[in-house]
Amino acid sequence: MYKETLSKSEHRIFSYLLEHEQELPVISSDDIARQLGVSTSTISRFWTKIGFKNLKDLKRAVYENQSATPFSRLSGALSQWGEEGVTLDFLMDRMSRYMEKTFRVVTPQMLDQAVQMILEAGQIYMFAPDASRGIGALLQYRLRRLGIRIEVLPSGSQIYDFMVNLKEGDLLILYGYSRILTEARILLEYGARTGCRSILFTDILAGDLLSQANLVLYSFRGEPNDYHFMGVPVILTDLLVTKTIQALGGGLEKARKLEDIRSQFSGLLKR
Repeated sequence: MYKETLSKSEHRIFSYLLEHEQELPVISSDDIARQLGVSTSTISRFWTKIGFKNLKDLKRAVYENQSATPFSRLSGALSQWGEEGVTLDFLMDRMSRYMEKTFRVVTPQMLDQAVQMILEAGQIYMFAPDASRGIGALLQYRLRRLGIRIEVLPSGSQIYDFMVNLKEGDLLILYGYSRILTEARILLEYGARTGCRSILFTDILAGDLLSQANLVLYSFRGEPNDYHFMGVPVILTDLLVTKTIQALGGGLEKARKLEDIRSQFSGLLKR
């Protein structure tokens, strides 16, 4: 409701904060004024209009929301869905908004770069924990049909057994949604030392670790205190796969070979 009372400059501040939510902990009022070309007095009035004393008060409220547990996020989502109803229109609206936020950050050039890194890699290693396991399995399955093999890395200290084989020219594909696990941190640091390039799939926009990855592919999955949808990461994965197929000239040779193998042994295994 308060958005109706905002001036044009205040709407710009509002939009800027939405687009840079992950960077909020390190943003200052001076940063906002410099980026948007608005006065500090305009920014000061803005906080009051949206219900906060100042920027520090807003940061505190956001931090409290981010500390929400998976249970509290799901509980809140169920409450909201109970009021609004979960319909196809509801989901399509969510996905449309999430995709728009994602592809403000991820450019076609970044996807082309990811494809090039995959095609140039000597060996590809993947670390896909928690909710990203299914996304990683999808990417592994699709690329395997194109003759591109991926070694899946385990959690815990077992990653050290694989790290001894990392070398220059290899590629690490890492996932870190909501947080970047210690294993991914270790792999990023060690990979940078050995000349092994890395692609990081994440919903985090700011942080020192991001600079260690050669390429960051961002997905917006929902606000910090919301239920986190995996629809956009799946779309991003399929987009990456289709671009890889295109770069390989359609992958027809592998498709023909697959069809030939299936016809040879069709009576033995059912699909």
